[in-house]
Amino acid sequence: MIRLLKKFALYAIVILGVAYGYQLITGKSIATLPREIVDKLQQKDTATESANPNYYRDPAKDLPKDLQ
Repeated sequence: MIRLLKKFALYAIVILGVAYGYQLITGKSIATLPREIVDKLQQKDTATESANPNYYRDPAKDLPKDLQ
């Protein structure tokens, strides 16, 4: 029983140490980390180009006959 309590206390100290270290280094609470990760993952990148080929029409063909 004592071994189990020691093991639990060791895990608790490690987890609390990681949380405190994160807060000490970044200045933010570790509770805000999941929200920041979700925000990064849901960010839409509008700079991506389509893989489909682009076919450009000749603008001279669009002009009426009397303007050519």
